Amino acid sequence: MSQRRRRRVAVVQCYGGCRAKEKVPLGERKGNCEEILAFYPGGVSACRWGCLGGGSCVEACRLGAVRISGQGIAEVDREKCSGCGLCVKACPKELIRLTFPEYNIYPACVNEDPGAQARKECDAGCIACGVCVKNCPVDAIGIQDNHAVIDEEKCISCGMCAVKCPRGTIRDYNGIFTVREEQG
Repeated sequence: MSQRRRRRVAVVQCYGGCRAKEKVPLGERKGNCEEILAFYPGGVSACRWGCLGGGSCVEACRLGAVRISGQGIAEVDREKCSGCGLCVKACPKELIRLTFPEYNIYPACVNEDPGAQARKECDAGCIACGVCVKNCPVDAIGIQDNHAVIDEEKCISCGMCAVKCPRGTIRDYNGIFTVREEQG
């Protein structure tokens, strides 16, 4: 009997956007992400790890499942996403990854800077405080490279990490455990 391939969806590991201290305002950035990186070698925000908001992922998506929000970060419509991975390949910051739809809890920050610096750079960045680790009942979350990482095989999607995260960095795509902002 043949195994059927499980559907996957893309998730963006940045919730910063305009929440990061900007060097170049979103409206003044020109071009896609590769062009932004070339034109602004010093970066467009204080967080060098975050989404550029240039839309390379949007251009790559053939299904219109990715858009740049009013906050200047890529967002994925899971209903439209086929999990093809084109947006993953298009992101020069490697902020987009594929996961399975049932894994709705995810850390939306991959900043590797120490907590004090991350706090200065972005209002939504992970500061590696460990509150999520302490509140996970199944030890599915840990801190690696100064940011939260969830082992999806262990995660039971209870949402405790998202509820307890003091910065709102751990997100629940369904908006049950974290407030999902209006589409902008």
